[in-house]
Amino acid sequence: MLMFRLNIICVLLMVSFSILISCQRELSPYPQPVSKGFLLKDSNDNCSPIIANGVYNKDQRLNDSNYIDVDLNITSPGSYNITTDTVNGYYFNATGTILNTGVVHIKLAGSGKPVIAGTDFFTIKYDTSFCEFPVTMIDTTVHEASFTFEGAPDICANDTVYGSYINNVTLDTNDKVKMNLNVTAVGNYNISTNTVNGYSFSASGTFLSTGLQAVLLTASGTPLQKETDVFTVVADNSSCNFSVNVLVITNVSGNDYFPLTANSYWTYDDLVQTGDTLKKTIVDSTFINSYWYKITREDVAFGGPYNFYYRKAGADYFEYASPNEYTTFFQYKKPVEADIPLLEENLQTGSTWQSPEYIDTTINDTITLRYQFSCVDNDATVTLNNETFAHVYKIQMLPEIKTNNGVYSYTTEEYFFYYAKGIGLIYLKKTLGGFTQQELQIRNWHIE
Repeated sequence: MLMFRLNIICVLLMVSFSILISCQRELSPYPQPVSKGFLLKDSNDNCSPIIANGVYNKDQRLNDSNYIDVDLNITSPGSYNITTDTVNGYYFNATGTILNTGVVHIKLAGSGKPVIAGTDFFTIKYDTSFCEFPVTMIDTTVHEASFTFEGAPDICANDTVYGSYINNVTLDTNDKVKMNLNVTAVGNYNISTNTVNGYSFSASGTFLSTGLQAVLLTASGTPLQKETDVFTVVADNSSCNFSVNVLVITNVSGNDYFPLTANSYWTYDDLVQTGDTLKKTIVDSTFINSYWYKITREDVAFGGPYNFYYRKAGADYFEYASPNEYTTFFQYKKPVEADIPLLEENLQTGSTWQSPEYIDTTINDTITLRYQFSCVDNDATVTLNNETFAHVYKIQMLPEIKTNNGVYSYTTEEYFFYYAKGIGLIYLKKTLGGFTQQELQIRNWHIE
């Protein structure tokens, strides 16, 4: 009987231990891979607007209304933990999991309690990229500041206008004007302009010290027509004037983002080799591997001309070329030319696609190459060389490679292609490790 009881106890202990181990396994799953990507930026490496939501008061702890919105371009899904630095007693943070590649919108909650009134500048980091953004802190116990604008009462001295001002295009936080002023007494400030042509500028905050300072006024509204607008900025019995040029959208007749009509041409300014220009002209057609390709001749100041081969199949555009054309990270020994899927139509912001795998040998290794594409913006408005283009696709392309049976890795090369509806490629930029290697912007064009 005693032996039977001992056996029962042993069985119960083994079952309990088994359940405990099972629970521990459930509570400790395999760790998720960490996501990869970039904070969203434009072709000039300017960060997309980071908006600080809510009201920020000195000595008041942040709550659910205090958060920032950021946009990420995800190249590899997985977990994330994004945190700003801590400034003036508070910070912003978000954790979670991203399931898809492409552009995603992330909300970072604010935590902490601001100590000093004024404008705080934060740095946010994700993967290898970083951006900066300001948050204005208000001290409701401080009196109004006293100051005068430089240049008052005439033209504002050393003012700088930022952003693009396009008729019938609503302004955002990228559209600002910097004003210089002389503070004679610290305190809170509220600065605004009159409304001209459907829009205006304003700023508020706290000056913590006296002397010469600069302040950024943010635009709001929608310019109604093309013209030069003169604004009067007024505050604390001081005023001055500044002007803003409103541009008009360039008219186009076609709907194609990559026109392939014979005799069409495009000329570009080379922003790396300053003063140089490049011209692309569709000169002929040729039949390759059962497909018709348009031959585009590229004329440059030094070398060339060079021929490129493009075709359209349905809503997709392909270039027939050596697969390693878009990477200088390595060179195939005897590259076999193939189609590279450069562009698709009917894109949405966040749409992604990738090329086939290209496998070939270099001098030392067998390397597999592929290109990752993502649509950063499917309806951008872009101004280049005093021309404003609407309905622009902003496409990012990242080359990735692997050797033997390894995993893909990013070559640190990054391309941006801007395609305007009815015109084609209007801007190209390539960076390697963050340094610009190639940059072209359109000067003129003719579409047959």
